[in-house]
Order: sequence, then structure tokens, then C-alpha cells
Amino acid sequence: MVLKRKVRYEISDLIEEIDAVLPKVNKELENRKQGIPGYGEIDELEAIKEELEEIRKMAIENKLPPKGERWVKYAWYFTHENWKIEPSIEKELWDIADIYHRKLKE
Repeated sequence: MVLKRKVRYEISDLIEEIDAVLPKVNKELENRKQGIPGYGEIDELEAIKEELEEIRKMAIENKLPPKGERWVKYAWYFTHENWKIEPSIEKELWDIADIYHRKLKE
């Protein structure tokens, strides 16, 4: 999904973005499990999937942490642990992290 550039996003936008990228993460995960080469290790993709599912669940239940406490672990791993994922998926994940961390309407 291509993000519509907004200053502030609704929780529903965050959920839509997660719903758009999760199938792609799942496909990469299944490919690695089947021995098909590509970006991302099984454990990395599983961690990303779990984190996205948790954020989605909190968003649906309207139980997101306060704005200053919203961080995604996968962003740290991309930056500091050199995790690699298919580039277009990585771009979408960075967009989700940005919305979650600082661009949601309060």
C-alpha cells in the first residue's frame, strides 16, 4: 500500500498499513521456511510479524501506549543489527514505525 502523505494519521490508517504489509512479511517468512532464498532470516521475519500483530491488536483495542512510549524493535534491529528485508517491505515497515511513533492523531 502506498501511504498518503499526511501530517497526522488516524488509528484506522495504521491498521490499514499493517494489514497491507503483513501478507508480504508472511510470504517472505514462508519462502525462507521452504528454503527459498531472499531477504530476512526466519527468526527476524517472525519477530517483525509478531511485533506488527501486537501493534495491530493494541490499535484495534484502542490500547496504544502513550506517544512517548511508542517504539518498534524492528527499527532498532534494521539500524544496529543490520537486519535485511526485501527493500519495498522495509520501506513500508519504516513508514509504519513513523506513524506509530509520532504521526498518530491523539
